[in-house]
Amino acid sequence: MRSRMGSTLLTVGALALATALAGCAGSSWQFWKTSSSTETPSEPAVATAIPATPAAPSVATAMPVSTGPARSHDSAARPELADVHFRAGLVTVGQADAPALDAVVRWLKANPSAHVRIEGHSDDLGTPSANMAVGEKRALSVMKYLVSKGLEPERIAIISYGSDRPVCMEKTSACRAKNRRAHFVVRQP
Repeated sequence: MRSRMGSTLLTVGALALATALAGCAGSSWQFWKTSSSTETPSEPAVATAIPATPAAPSVATAMPVSTGPARSHDSAARPELADVHFRAGLVTVGQADAPALDAVVRWLKANPSAHVRIEGHSDDLGTPSANMAVGEKRALSVMKYLVSKGLEPERIAIISYGSDRPVCMEKTSACRAKNRRAHFVVRQP
């Protein structure tokens, strides 16, 4: 009887462990990317900087991430630039996005010392590597628009977070639409 009870507990324990690990299979095992509500968000390992010719991005050192409140020394100069949202499966800027992007162009031209990082995001559908590629294409599309309007490519950097930094966590189409975006982070050199 005692042997049977021990093997039953061992079986239940093994099933509980397997269930816990299976539940984590869809999430990231990169524990250094997670943060609690009291910690500051993690910084990206690599940012993509745009060279003088905007044809192909190159890898540069990471830029500081400013997802929290702006620091006091530069908070007055940081605007709230509107995100550009994309329809499912699309990675290019549409005509409907022109007014918001033109406002970004006007602000950057009025503030010639400011630099901008365009963060590309996707929804949670698809594989992590495909979502990273989609985020990069979206950020690059926005960058090309800004450069076509006369901004210097040296003032623009792009990075893709794919589906790693959602603004909405629900599994609905409305929520996923909020996550398909290009987000602007302004920094003063």
